[in-house]
Amino acid sequence: MLIKQPTIPAQPRSTAILCCQKNLMPLSWHMPISREPFRYAIAVRDENITYNMLKEHGSFTLNFLPFSYHETIDKAGRVHGDSVDKLTFCNLVSSANDHNGNLILDDSDFVYECTIIDTYQNGDHTLFIADVTSTLTQENRIPIPVLFLGRGQYCTTTPISQIKMT
Repeated sequence: MLIKQPTIPAQPRSTAILCCQKNLMPLSWHMPISREPFRYAIAVRDENITYNMLKEHGSFTLNFLPFSYHETIDKAGRVHGDSVDKLTFCNLVSSANDHNGNLILDDSDFVYECTIIDTYQNGDHTLFIADVTSTLTQENRIPIPVLFLGRGQYCTTTPISQIKMT
C-alpha cells in the first residue's frame, strides 16, 4: 500500500563524493546535462562549506565509490568540513589531485574532473554547471553504484546485464 510522504524526494539517487580542494561532501543531487560537450550539473545548498569553496575555486571532482563504501559516504555527510578533516575522519585515501588541486579518491570506480562554467540559483540549492574535462576509471572493474534512498538508507543495483544489439 502506498502512503503519503512529505515532499522530500523518495527516489534512489546515485551518490558520489564531491571533492573541492581537500574538502569532501557526499552528493546525490547531480546529473549529466550535455553529451557534447560533456557537461554535468550538481546542486549544493549555500549553507554548506563546499558552496563557498566551489564559488572560490571554480572546479571539483566527482568520485563514484563502490557500494562497499556506503557507510563511509554516510559518515562523511554527518560532519562539517570546517571542523573536521573528512579525508582522515573517513579513512579515505587520495594519492593524486586533478590539475586544479581537487582530491581524486583512490578507490573510486570512476571520477569526473570538472570545471564550473555557470551557476543557477533555484529554491534552496544552487546548480553548478560544469564541463567534464577528464574522466578516470578503474581498469577491469565493474562499478557497483551507491544509491541513496534518503534518511540514511542505501542500496545498489543487481549485476550488469548486457543486451546484444542486432
